[in-house]
Amino acid sequence: MSLLVDLPPLKPEVLSTRVISRVDAQLAAKLGLTPEQTSVGIITATIDDALYVALDEGTKAAPAAVVYARSFYAGSAHASGPLSGEVIGIYAAADPDIIHVALAACVRTLEQSAWFYAADAAGRLGFFPHVVAATGSYLSREAGIPPGSPLAYLIAPPAESLVGLAAALKAAPVELKKWFGPPSETNYGGGWLAGDLPSCQAAARAFAAAVVDVARHPRDARRDARAAGDSLGARPGGPAPAGKYRVLATGERLAAKPEHLTHLVDDESLVPKTHPRIVLRGKLDTLQGALLEAQVEANAAAAGTLVGELGELLELTRKAVGAEVTGRPLDEWKMLGLSPDAIRHVSHHTFEYYGVPFMYPSVRQGPVVARLYSARALAREAELAALTAFAAADPTAQPARNDVVLLLNRLSNALYIMTCKFVSGRYDGDHRPTGPVKGWKPPASRGS
Repeated sequence: MSLLVDLPPLKPEVLSTRVISRVDAQLAAKLGLTPEQTSVGIITATIDDALYVALDEGTKAAPAAVVYARSFYAGSAHASGPLSGEVIGIYAAADPDIIHVALAACVRTLEQSAWFYAADAAGRLGFFPHVVAATGSYLSREAGIPPGSPLAYLIAPPAESLVGLAAALKAAPVELKKWFGPPSETNYGGGWLAGDLPSCQAAARAFAAAVVDVARHPRDARRDARAAGDSLGARPGGPAPAGKYRVLATGERLAAKPEHLTHLVDDESLVPKTHPRIVLRGKLDTLQGALLEAQVEANAAAAGTLVGELGELLELTRKAVGAEVTGRPLDEWKMLGLSPDAIRHVSHHTFEYYGVPFMYPSVRQGPVVARLYSARALAREAELAALTAFAAADPTAQPARNDVVLLLNRLSNALYIMTCKFVSGRYDGDHRPTGPVKGWKPPASRGS
């Protein structure tokens, strides 16, 4: 977690640890132990949420179960005794040696990573923007997620916790598995957010930025609850840097680019990787790969002219990528020496031009036709992605980048023409069988 925030740590203190090698049956019943759980280990500490994370780490180090974990009312400042602190945790296992291993892992986590941080210069506003990379049996059970799942464990004082959670949930595709409405036993609030690890980390950063923003500007009601992207590297009390990156949808500025966001154009336009234009770019990448594979097959078939024509389509696809990213219009273009209108006309009259009516590709026509057919299907997918990415508000109006949409439409037409040309023997090499055409039926089965 130290890599996610650069703030003064507020480290917990372990106050007591004890192991009961063989617990009395009556106490075991009250703790809800199973017959195999004959030993227990007890630990108290000064900070509750840090201990809960540390207890979970112990379950990954040894086959011990957390059977009891409770916060004390009002926190460490009002503890019932010098060894009480804010929280107690209890492990149970079949052997005291197992308990010792779990307790050692728990203490190590408290000392090395499970810390609160100060959001203000005075160190009075403590909060917990922690990410568990892989949960053990305890937090998995409590959060209702599979063991080994990432979890953002986000805790702060009452108002800060709500503002922080709002920021975290908007910053990444995470699910709020548990909400701790303020006040808790220690008068805090927060929640557990589940998702993949980059998403949990992004949520924790946004949570921390929001909490720091509230600490700096507690009565500025006009400030965006998302903290406007305050840098987490800034120490409390210092100026709030602008941040290198800007989230396009919200205007939020970020010091580091989260993994779930990417550049639409530049550092000023970060968008989710599910953004329609990013989806389109993925489809265009896939199409380029399919065209390249078709070139390889055509080359193996000694169809040099077809290799060249596929290279022409590959170059046009790359120009479409550049036009989409930069916003520049496409220059005038031709495919197979034909204008866009001519391409469409020929694709609808392949029998007149090549003696091939509407055709259904077949295994008999070999790998070149199979590759051309796949590339054509991917061109159609890319066209649909472009229509989605640049759809106008009026469904009857042209898309904003009709030039890109038109190119992709004609590209699929061109690939169909090239398929017909190939099966009719119009490229280099011997005549190819036309194979299945409209009305063709497979040969009758010979039976068993």
